[in-house]
Amino acid sequence: MFALPLLLAAGSLPLIFGAPVPSSLLLESKDTVSTHSLNGRSSNLYSAVFGGDGLVSDGWPALDQWISSFDDMFESNRDIMKTSCAQFDVENNSDQEIDDIKSAISSIAESTGVDSRFILAIVMQESNGCVRVKTTNYGVNNPGLMQSHDGTGSCNEGTPMTPCPMSEIHQMIQDGTAGTSSGAGLKQCIDQYGGTGDVTNYYKAARCYNSGSIASSGNLGAGIATPCYVSDVANRLLGWSSGASKCSDSSVADLTGSNWSGQSSSDSSDSGSSSSSSSSSSSSSSSSSSAAPEPTTSAPAVATQSAVPTITQSAAPVATSSAAPTVQPSAASTVAPTVTPSSAAAPMYPQAISSCKQYTTVTAGEFCDFVDTLFGISLSTLQSLNPGLDDSCSNLWLGYQYCVKA
Repeated sequence: MFALPLLLAAGSLPLIFGAPVPSSLLLESKDTVSTHSLNGRSSNLYSAVFGGDGLVSDGWPALDQWISSFDDMFESNRDIMKTSCAQFDVENNSDQEIDDIKSAISSIAESTGVDSRFILAIVMQESNGCVRVKTTNYGVNNPGLMQSHDGTGSCNEGTPMTPCPMSEIHQMIQDGTAGTSSGAGLKQCIDQYGGTGDVTNYYKAARCYNSGSIASSGNLGAGIATPCYVSDVANRLLGWSSGASKCSDSSVADLTGSNWSGQSSSDSSDSGSSSSSSSSSSSSSSSSSSAAPEPTTSAPAVATQSAVPTITQSAAPVATSSAAPTVQPSAASTVAPTVTPSSAAAPMYPQAISSCKQYTTVTAGEFCDFVDTLFGISLSTLQSLNPGLDDSCSNLWLGYQYCVKA
């Protein structure tokens, strides 16, 4: 459940309790992103970065401020689910499969007592709702729509299953919500922190699901896994289904609250950043990913040399649940502002699309947050040009050429 935001370097395919998917996995297709960006409602953009311990008194959303109904929330994410599987090079969801996701969430929400909107937020953060999302493994198998903790529900254990049967879709939601014999689900995490009577416990449960525990400080943006995971989930619950996450994994842990106005953002350029003791977050990094972020789901980290260029997918704002990794994913480095031709000495990123016309070489100290500013593209577009990138950019390789224009 590490969730990886849609282009960032975090949480989305995030994982830990449930295992991140292309996050935070947080990944929405290029077409979906642009469509929502142009035609989205005023309430479907990323409202604000939420930092601290999840208390309403510190600026986190109260339950009555969440998107009004599960039906509205689901429909606002339907277009994302129609194209989210393309990032994994598998067949996109059919209308029937999407309807089956909705039915499964409604059914399991009723049987477990977990709010259906919260379940959907985690589904989008972990896999962007792709029924054929790949199983990730960071010490524990994290399969399915919610990248559950060693669950049995999956339509891609190496060979994608088309169509994905309702029985498997139901099992994926069951594993992630009710838990498995090997690990906790959303219900166990919510109960662990006091139950559904306090909305703060939902936010704590999101951190629990992503990383297995909450930092000793109580800060929901600190610790292992995907720092922006909980902020992204909170925004999904407010209706986020379009545009990139504004949360930066490198700074969210420094925040102590939010300067959210109490209303969903109507301007994609609105920073909506959280306040901290010393500064506010000004980064527009994408997270898991994804709500519409581009499942699951985050955060720039200084580029580090990757020992072996093996590609790991995260689901994914975003895009965001397996056994917690012992080492925090190395932060992502973003695309360098200088363009290098494909013939340059720097090695090519092996999953860059073959029709690419412009590349950039990643250099030390760079981050994913400003890719859209440097090249005029969104994080989701960068991911579509370089399909192996996870939402948190945790697998961005130092010294490699990445595609920035096709």
